[in-house]
Amino acid sequence: GGVGGGGGDAALSSARLRLFPGRYDRFDSPRVREAVREYIRIAEAEGLSPAQLALAFCRSRWYIPSTLIGATSMEQLHENLAAFAKSAHLSPDALAAIEAVHCRHRNPSLSD
Repeated sequence: GGVGGGGGDAALSSARLRLFPGRYDRFDSPRVREAVREYIRIAEAEGLSPAQLALAFCRSRWYIPSTLIGATSMEQLHENLAAFAKSAHLSPDALAAIEAVHCRHRNPSLSD
């Protein structure tokens, strides 16, 4: 989605959101864009792409037995697989920052 799309407003305009017009409209809102920007800052601080941050977070959850990736190119496939390398473990600070963003922006794609 937006986080895995490459970064910021560019991610929201060039990601899968735009490949299927109308299907993902609920993810194109100011609330979603702000949450995505915050997650991107965490990814950058960890030296990861936004997609790698999302996948590494899923990997860190004991209750997620498998993770699906949605690569549309070989470049994306390599990027996604790198999220499962031993070096892609998230720091305690990153996990805390992710939780803080989640608390500030619970379900940002839902309208009030």
